[in-house]
Amino acid sequence: MDLWWTEQQTPGLRLGLRCEQVLERRVSSYQEVAVYQTSQYGRLLALDDMVMTTEADEFVYHEMLVHPALSALGRPRRVLVVGGGDGGAVREVLRHPSVERVVLAELDGAVVEACRRHLPSLAGALDDPRVEVCLGDGIAYLAQLPAGAFDAILVDAPDPLGPAEGLFGAPFYADCARVLGERGVLAAQTESPFLHGPLIRAVQAALRGSFSRVGLYWAVIPTYPGAMWTFSIASRGTPLEAEQPAALSTRYWSPEVQAAAFALPPFVRQILAEDPRS
Repeated sequence: MDLWWTEQQTPGLRLGLRCEQVLERRVSSYQEVAVYQTSQYGRLLALDDMVMTTEADEFVYHEMLVHPALSALGRPRRVLVVGGGDGGAVREVLRHPSVERVVLAELDGAVVEACRRHLPSLAGALDDPRVEVCLGDGIAYLAQLPAGAFDAILVDAPDPLGPAEGLFGAPFYADCARVLGERGVLAAQTESPFLHGPLIRAVQAALRGSFSRVGLYWAVIPTYPGAMWTFSIASRGTPLEAEQPAALSTRYWSPEVQAAAFALPPFVRQILAEDPRS
């Protein structure tokens, strides 16, 4: 049997991967959670038939979400990851020796369970004694935190649909700014400039409403729609590009790659410059 898994990424674009085995597929209280063994990219985590991560290219996404923000801080101690139930972002956070506490605020416990079973190279980080897994709404978790509770917030959100939509809005970013205080840094995935230009522009504008320093950088992630992916970064006082980024054992991120990632192609700069009212 020739089995293929297909994601309808846009009305005119599909991603198709040959599957060797369906490792798990279940419907949780929030979504369908599935893990497949693919021929090209290893194991794949999909939520509602949308690719979240694969063994082959997850390191690009997780390293680039985490290390620019934590390098800007220099010696981060307390880190909050919103979303990211696969554990990949937490794994990268723990590479920084100064980190004392990591909280993973993940909506769906079924994602954590599936990744513990089938993606241990990511979810194994959740067993570290410095990690606390809090299941439930990340927005609600953030709202009950005191000001200055974390040094960094990393928003490892899925596409802005359903419960995740609020993770891309101005009220959420305002609460992040409160929880981070004057020195904290926020980083979030903000989709593809080829397919989601208006979203990127809206997120950047919303961040500027709560943070005095806002930036955008990018990486190449083959299984994500458009392959070119953006990340937004913000702070109220901390410079966003560290003078001496940490020396880490990584596969994609490096100080040189980080510096280059902030150099935006002209078409991306144009997205940021466009006036949505025009």
